[in-house]
Amino acid sequence: MNTKITLISKIIFVTLLACLPLSLENCSTDTVEFAQFAFNGATMGTTYHIIITGRPIDSKERSAIATSVDSVLLDFNRILSTYEDQSEISRFNRNESIHPIPASQKLLQVIKAGLDFCKASDGAFDITVAPIVNFFGFGFEPGENRFPTVDEIDSWLQLTGCDKLEVGDSVLTKSDPRITIDLSAIAKGDGADYVANFLMDKGHKNIFVEIGGEIVTHGHNKEGELWKIGIDRPTFGGAPGADLQHIIQLTDMAIASSGDYRNYREVEGKRISHTIDPRTGSPINHNLASVSIIANTCLLADGISTSVMVMGREEGLIWLENRDDVDGLLITREPDGSFKEYMTSGFKEYIFD
Repeated sequence: MNTKITLISKIIFVTLLACLPLSLENCSTDTVEFAQFAFNGATMGTTYHIIITGRPIDSKERSAIATSVDSVLLDFNRILSTYEDQSEISRFNRNESIHPIPASQKLLQVIKAGLDFCKASDGAFDITVAPIVNFFGFGFEPGENRFPTVDEIDSWLQLTGCDKLEVGDSVLTKSDPRITIDLSAIAKGDGADYVANFLMDKGHKNIFVEIGGEIVTHGHNKEGELWKIGIDRPTFGGAPGADLQHIIQLTDMAIASSGDYRNYREVEGKRISHTIDPRTGSPINHNLASVSIIANTCLLADGISTSVMVMGREEGLIWLENRDDVDGLLITREPDGSFKEYMTSGFKEYIFD
């Protein structure tokens, strides 16, 4: 599964490529119809970029908006970040009780979503995969520079699965005291939704929220058009936005991506992906290089993109086509080094280029 720290922007807002990661408010075009306020910062081990268009916003209000977003994200991390020792999820992971443990509604909400993804994907998505992710060095603990033994994998698989957690109205129960969870595969997507909803509640109707490449859009950009977003071609070592597979246009939708081409390690001379297959206890080993999913929420897009990345091209595309709540683009890396794309029947409607 995807880990929390990607340190990349997998999907780049095309009209801002020349400005990132500088202050986005300096970007401009010749056909401005709306005023634009843009700002950025750091969160969840990665970065965020936010754009608000519409009425002019003075410097005092701009400062207040940026401060409030940072506060919202800080509260979010205090619940869901496995990299914060005193976060709610970290305290749950350390708790060795098999009795019900009190939990906040936000933590319960995201865990329930993770369990739903696990069941829908027949285990391709699993939030209890943390011990395996940590072993390979993509989690919240230092990794090993070796491949695990069969016995080690077997022991991890005894502690993973949708049935190892039970969500109550205000409590969370684990069936074994050693079980730990990692929500990083959906945390950035949920965080983007969280910030977007916060801004919408404050009366902002035209917004673009991006956290670590996961994006939520509402309304229109400064030209009064749909938001345009670039999807990277999955080239190893390529800079974000340098080589685009497609430009898509969205409004009132979210997009998230998973891939094997930026967050990876070399172990015993072999490149391994940060995406772990919970069903085997090992990094994925197929030619699916990236998945981009469009959905109504970024949480949904994030979870589905990770699930498909684990499944691989054939299984993943069939699974997507049987769903009516998402559309997806899958890019495979062929033996000759070229790329081949596959998409659901509805995805082409979003392509701009």
